Amino acid sequence: MSELASPTSTPPSLQPVTLHFDNTLSVTLVVEILVAMLYGIISVQVYNYFYGGPRDDLFLKRTIFFLWILESVYVAFNSGTVYYLAVTNFVNPLALTRVPRSWVASMLSGYLIEVTVTWLKFPSYQELEQRFAVRMPLLSDFTLILKYTKWVWYTVYSLQAFTDCAIAATLCTMLIRRRTGFKRTNSIIRTLIIYTINTCALTSSVSIASVATYAGMPHNFVFVNLAIVLPMLISNSLLALLNSRDALYDTHAVQIESIHLSRLAGIINHSAPSGGTRVAHTHDEVAKDREAAEISDIVGAPNSSCDSESQASRWAGV
Repeated sequence: MSELASPTSTPPSLQPVTLHFDNTLSVTLVVEILVAMLYGIISVQVYNYFYGGPRDDLFLKRTIFFLWILESVYVAFNSGTVYYLAVTNFVNPLALTRVPRSWVASMLSGYLIEVTVTWLKFPSYQELEQRFAVRMPLLSDFTLILKYTKWVWYTVYSLQAFTDCAIAATLCTMLIRRRTGFKRTNSIIRTLIIYTINTCALTSSVSIASVATYAGMPHNFVFVNLAIVLPMLISNSLLALLNSRDALYDTHAVQIESIHLSRLAGIINHSAPSGGTRVAHTHDEVAKDREAAEISDIVGAPNSSCDSESQASRWAGV
């Protein structure tokens, strides 16, 4: 009887395997919802950009459309990642240790988005990109990424935070140098400086948070998903800047009547016998005309705030 009872004896207790989905699958799902929301905001901003009467050239319009296509592909790849982890491998938790191909493709498209946006904001970045480009190795095993690319992750996102701060500092310096004696022009420049600093603080804080979470929690998906949000935030900041130009111009526009500078000498000579009142009035009108031109140049095009030499040469001829 003992031999028959042995097969039915209680087996040794097995150690239960604890699976934590809060910092892996659930984080990926929440970030995908956030990315979808940001994509909706981007789509609305792209619609407002094309149908709001933009004054930009055809190249910039095509670049914005190309950027929107990249963002659409980016959202599709991230949605494919969530589907792969949550549906296709629902009963296979070991799939969390492998990086899906859609995730690798989303990293590449996100990299293209960041390069395109940064190139539009700061054209000199194109030369820096060719010299100091740092790319993430494409490995299919998540454990290999943790083992061999730890220093790469630190380097990439630390440099990205530093680059955001450097670009913001450069743009702020260029805007400060364009300050004039006109009150409304200085007000526009002050608004653009504040916006540039706030944008830099948002994107650089996300990059720093990704590095910090990778240092503290390297075995979950928190740091990866923070990096996934970053391209959408950068794109939103660019489109918000482009769409806010008309509102900024309308807020600070000066309602004046334009004066041809070629007729200035005749006006001054004609008004000289009647005293200095009309001459002073003419100088005031010319000053207002210059102020309106300064405002139009600053908010008229995304790269016009960086072209201080052409502005100086134009007023030198006057």
